[in-house]
Amino acid sequence: MYHMLPYAYRPQANYSRAQHGEFQNLIEGYVNIIQRETDIVDAENPNGRKLFNSIDTFFSYGLLTRDGTYWRCIREFLPRAEQKMLVAECGNANDRFLSIGWLKTSFNKGTLHFMLLALNNQDNKRYLKKFYHVNACIRNSGLLEAITQNIGQLQHVQFAFYSTRQLRAEPAVAAVVETTSVQISSRAAARQRKLTEKEASQDTVPNIIPTEIPTILSQAIDQDVLLDELVRNRHNRINTELYDSQHQGDDVDGPSEEPVEEEQLVDVMTKKMSYAHMDSIEPVGIEQILASVEPAEPAAPVYNLADGEYEMSQGDVLQLAIDVFDQYSEKIIECFKVIENFHTSHIALRYFVVTNFNIYVFKYRPLEPNASPPAKTNLSSDGFFIPVVRIPHDRIKTIRISIDNLSFMIDAVDEGFSFYHLNTVKEDQIIMSYGGSMAGLESGAHMMNSLIMVVQHSALKLPNPPEVDDHIGYMCMLQPNLEKQLGRSIDIRSAALCFWHEQTFEDREVSLATKAGYLFKTTVGSWMKSTEEAEQKYCMIIGNDFYMFNDSNCKGKNTVIKLRDTTVTSTGRVNFQLKTHDGSLEFECTTQEDHTDWMRVLTIIIEDKSPEQFISACLAVLTENSIALVQEGEKFWTDGFLRLLTEIKIESLKQVIVVYPPEDKESFFANQSPLLCFVTQTDTIHYLFIRFSKELERVATALESNYGLPYVTFSEEFALTPVGKTIQNACCASKVVWPM
Repeated sequence: MYHMLPYAYRPQANYSRAQHGEFQNLIEGYVNIIQRETDIVDAENPNGRKLFNSIDTFFSYGLLTRDGTYWRCIREFLPRAEQKMLVAECGNANDRFLSIGWLKTSFNKGTLHFMLLALNNQDNKRYLKKFYHVNACIRNSGLLEAITQNIGQLQHVQFAFYSTRQLRAEPAVAAVVETTSVQISSRAAARQRKLTEKEASQDTVPNIIPTEIPTILSQAIDQDVLLDELVRNRHNRINTELYDSQHQGDDVDGPSEEPVEEEQLVDVMTKKMSYAHMDSIEPVGIEQILASVEPAEPAAPVYNLADGEYEMSQGDVLQLAIDVFDQYSEKIIECFKVIENFHTSHIALRYFVVTNFNIYVFKYRPLEPNASPPAKTNLSSDGFFIPVVRIPHDRIKTIRISIDNLSFMIDAVDEGFSFYHLNTVKEDQIIMSYGGSMAGLESGAHMMNSLIMVVQHSALKLPNPPEVDDHIGYMCMLQPNLEKQLGRSIDIRSAALCFWHEQTFEDREVSLATKAGYLFKTTVGSWMKSTEEAEQKYCMIIGNDFYMFNDSNCKGKNTVIKLRDTTVTSTGRVNFQLKTHDGSLEFECTTQEDHTDWMRVLTIIIEDKSPEQFISACLAVLTENSIALVQEGEKFWTDGFLRLLTEIKIESLKQVIVVYPPEDKESFFANQSPLLCFVTQTDTIHYLFIRFSKELERVATALESNYGLPYVTFSEEFALTPVGKTIQNACCASKVVWPM
């Protein structure tokens, strides 16, 4: 019995060890000769040169781009630092030279075997589909495994290919894999024979790959052969469709009503372009063609979250429904990140979850390494959400809002709010009010509107709707007490929650002591660049800390040394040693001038015995002629207690600078808070760290509209000025002030 298959059907090739051909035997012969070498194998060694060319052909054969640039595939498996080092070593080279350069480095360092082991991993083979044809050598699992075993036998051989100029002299024979034959019906065979005879009379170039293919780089398959293949396939497909339509018309005793649309040559070439030369195609087109080979993965939903808003994952919601929620049909409406105890030393970040029955407050505990989650605790991807307070809608008495929606207070009825202890509700431990801060007008208004709407339309039957005290009660506490502190009547224009830090002109000398650059790090007592223990690190002094990164991008893992508890000693012309409680580290600079500069900066910071500047959480109040920085008491909503930190007169301001956080979210400084700087006539700088960028824009606009003070946006040019350097160092030293 025969199975009907379409004429254009091409089954996948079945690979086996017997089909590897002369290519595997060729490499195996080179390996058997070279592994007996006792001297260094370089480009002058004929067998070493032939082996290098054969491995280059192995990686080059079957590339979709057909230009021998397998560097685009290999770099997917290399660390970013190693990629940049190789690019710097090769200079201004194209991807082909980078491919040869990587292969040369892999032979010299002995890392080629480990790269081949990585390519044998089933999870990594999915990357090969984006760069290689299905019949490529590297996608033949048996051949890839055999090459890996052969290269593994050369681990004891020392290669030293100093130049790649002589490494492409001999052409290597690539592997040719024969596909399995598919049994077709006699009717399809007759149709195929008829079409083949017709093609033979049209003098077309047959699409037959020779048994021996010369090097892919120098003698690639002629482009005309590939174009003839496209035309031939198109001609066969049109004739097949025409034959089927005519035969179907004979069966129904009538002509077909729908005409056969002839496929344009442009459409055929677009579909088959992955087999042709792609040098003339734009990169965007290549990516689109490569992406069309495999089915696109479903994109994750994108949520347009407002400032301070949080979207819980499906796993978190499920755990909440099982372990925490009070009602069976309880659903999450919105979730926000709020700040508790802002004006105290117990400031903390909490998750404020609003449902159709209750309001929950969670705290977050990071997941420690090798730690198992506690019982009945909501598990997040990086830690645990632990319930703290449950606020039923029917127990809310009053919702009070501060000026500019910065803070809020929720008062309870006589029953109070439930308090959690060890993930268990303790009804005998109730609280009568709950307060928090959003620290933003826009985010606070969004949260307050959502909270009021949800409570008013609650699923519970509320005996009395809660009262909403919009600013009135708060202003009755704030203005009289602030006037008492200032000793005069004031007109409050606006306000903002911030972290305040003051830096005088005398403190700027220490703040300007900063340094960054590459250093060689090693253990004490070993010679630097000639030992394998020496590591090149990008080092940076940030405030009173000494940071070490893998590269100048300042991404990924870092190491920090507290300079206040460290001693520095010069151990040579370009060497210095940092001694800490945990041990000693030795560094080598590139030049003697660089060593002198590092020693100067480190000495200034280590010998500075002045206490560290304290950053205070406060409320910045904009009056008619000054900016007052005050702290609220823990019971401000009850007694209105205020503490005046300082008052900045408007006439004393010389410059206002706005600093936005960096756009690169992977950078070490990505969590830097938005900053508003006031430079006074006495060169004192006041730093106001604000929670959100939109809140920073609002305050800066209020300063300009009320006082006529235009602000300057911090830029790279401004960072070169003395004030810019001071502000930049202060931003780096105060990287994270708001709870994240």
